Amino acid sequence: MGIEGGGAGRDASAASGTDTGGRMRFRLRHAPALSRVALAALLATLLLLQGVAHATVAAPLPHVEPLPPPPVSAKSVLVTDISTGTELFARDPDQPLPPASLTKIVSALVILDHVNLDDAIEIIDADLVDPEQSQVGLVAGDTLSARDLLFGVLIPSGNDATLALARHVGAAALGGSPTPEEAVAAFVTMMNEKAAALGATHSHFANPTGIDADGHVMSARDIAIVTAAALQNPLFAEIVSTPRATLHSEKLADGYAITTTNELLLAGLVNGVKTGSTPKAGGCLVTAFDIGPNRVLAVMLGSEVTETAEGAQDYSTRFLDARTLMDAANADYVWLDPAAPGVVAGLLEELSVWNVDLGDDDLLPVPADTISEMRYRLVLSPPAAPDSPAGEVQFFVGDRLLSQRAALQTG
Repeated sequence: MGIEGGGAGRDASAASGTDTGGRMRFRLRHAPALSRVALAALLATLLLLQGVAHATVAAPLPHVEPLPPPPVSAKSVLVTDISTGTELFARDPDQPLPPASLTKIVSALVILDHVNLDDAIEIIDADLVDPEQSQVGLVAGDTLSARDLLFGVLIPSGNDATLALARHVGAAALGGSPTPEEAVAAFVTMMNEKAAALGATHSHFANPTGIDADGHVMSARDIAIVTAAALQNPLFAEIVSTPRATLHSEKLADGYAITTTNELLLAGLVNGVKTGSTPKAGGCLVTAFDIGPNRVLAVMLGSEVTETAEGAQDYSTRFLDARTLMDAANADYVWLDPAAPGVVAGLLEELSVWNVDLGDDDLLPVPADTISEMRYRLVLSPPAAPDSPAGEVQFFVGDRLLSQRAALQTG
């Protein structure tokens, strides 16, 4: 499938302008007819002109809006391709809602920032939780490593493991001999600071576990932001992709056997990451799956809760919602390889002329009904050393920006 590279992004002869960073923009259709010596001379001349001309700053480029999601029960939805930064589906993604145990993603980030994973942590009565809460089943007086407790936080969504680690990290931050309540409160402050530092502006935490509490909220977009950050940590990524594990115990001969709460991970359909559910939050889920080399996150808050024949609450609708969104990401988008010959007409030829190449091999998600409106613009900075950043390729649908890719100097 070929995509035209023309339109407003490419001219029939050399043209120049400035992008939002004040760099020169060069767009050529007939550039292959020029020698590279001539192109270098043209580039130098245009850069000189830029140095003496008054630079203007363009308005931010409007982005392609994400599609409405297919019918799902969740109150808030965001599906985003974190490899390219392209939002695929959205419904009320900035609405603050109770996140239940999706809270523990931020708890894990704070733990990973501050704990020595080999620390031995003794479990105390203050760490134990009511039977109706999700838990590892820790025994007071037992001792586990911080690493094993982190597995207990993220695989079975253990509130007891979360409180033990929060107490340990908070006490170390305060110094002295704080009470367990004081230590956990200090940890929650660290959570709020971490979320703010990551740009999660619609989040506020009252506890480290995600149990229902006034003012304890996150938005779907914030959850995507913190999850993308967490997945950059190899240990976090390993844990959330682990369906089962056994934690070492000094009191129980067989240790603590734990199993993920994510049915889609058990079925081999996703790579993690976290479930959540409370009476107030409903069913919550953030899950990661791959389309080619791209990593996609699907966030759902407030999925429908039903009842079993025995009268128990059933939170499985969130997994049906996730399957629906995963199917739609494949059906409603065409995933193009812009580096493949003939996919984006003229792009590879222009990259070759300027001795640059795309900086990654990610696919480009394009709404299936807008393929004919697809175009690109090549934005270059001055020539650089091989393998150094040389600018970017901007991909548009009509006049709206779809995605930006780094360009690297090849020679």
